[in-house]
Amino acid sequence: MQQEERRITKEYLKKLLRKEFKLYYTTPELNDCLYLHYKGFDKIENLEEFTGLKVIYLEGNGLNNIEGLDCLTSLKCLYLQENIIRKIENLHMLTELINLNLSDNMITKIEGLEQCQKLQTLQIKRNRIGMNGLSDLEGLLCLPNLSVLDVSDNKIDDPNVLDEIFLKMPQLSVLYFQNNSAGRQIQHYRKTLISRIKTLKYLDDRPVFDDERRFAEAFSKGGLDMEREERQKYKKEQEEEHMRQHQNFKDMIRKYREEQQQLQEQQLQEQQQQEQQQEQLQQVDNASDNEEPSHLSTYNTQSNTSDIRSSAQQSAQHSEHQSEKHSDKQSDNQSENASRIADGHSEHRSIEGDQKSVDGASEHGSEQVEINTIGNFGQSTQLDEID
Repeated sequence: MQQEERRITKEYLKKLLRKEFKLYYTTPELNDCLYLHYKGFDKIENLEEFTGLKVIYLEGNGLNNIEGLDCLTSLKCLYLQENIIRKIENLHMLTELINLNLSDNMITKIEGLEQCQKLQTLQIKRNRIGMNGLSDLEGLLCLPNLSVLDVSDNKIDDPNVLDEIFLKMPQLSVLYFQNNSAGRQIQHYRKTLISRIKTLKYLDDRPVFDDERRFAEAFSKGGLDMEREERQKYKKEQEEEHMRQHQNFKDMIRKYREEQQQLQEQQLQEQQQQEQQQEQLQQVDNASDNEEPSHLSTYNTQSNTSDIRSSAQQSAQHSEHQSEKHSDKQSDNQSENASRIADGHSEHRSIEGDQKSVDGASEHGSEQVEINTIGNFGQSTQLDEID
């Protein structure tokens, strides 16, 4: 049972995909990353269905051989550190491989990487490389794109490794070479490697800056004296650069102040123009305000006069109309009274023969005369009552 748990079986892989559903797809070929590290496996197997893998973690196991990876043609990163691998092999199908970590194994020679032309990073520290001389490192020369190499803590003791191996690597920019006996045999180790390897950007525990490269190259040409002169020259250049930057800063401040002053003057001019425009508008408004009341008073006077005239005309017309009505009414009353008086006289003539009738008629006629006289003054209602 324990033996089966240490093997990469298909059943184990299925359970892994189901259990770690947040990390994996249940369909093997859809996964691009697989974590099989620190499981105690002693053999790489049953990965045929994981054709889409780009990264696989196999460190911290008990692997003896590199095998079972032929189907992973898309693999870019392979982590095999902390195993018991003795030989680099069976990587010829991994043509897309970029990063390979074989640290903390028992490898004695760098080989079997001829087909990995895209390899950029090789970590192979704490192995047994160099026990057989520089031939153990010749496999690096077939990797034209290799830029990061970690061969620290190995058995390299030949100081010619610099000329025979490192200088023949055109893209080498990061090198970890500490804790090899060859490094102790190379005089002025860091200065020598920096001055000789022109592409180097990082060596061992710290980066390589331009000033350090400059001093190292001066040292390689003329020793400590030339390096000292170069340092003084560099210091002077730095001071001049500092003064130049300081002057540029002062010029920038001066230019900024001039721009601000021009801007303030421009704003002041604009403000003055606005104030002048406002004053002009205020004067125009005041002039219009002064003209408007006289016009309005004239208009109001004319309107009042016309209103008075119209009201006077209306009252006069009303008075004339009333007087006409009154005169017409008086004329009507006079004509009516005249007709009634005429009727009274005719009646008086008709009854002269009768003395009693005459007396009564005389009295009645006098009453009518009085009534008619009153009617002439507009009391027609009393006349109507008498009739």
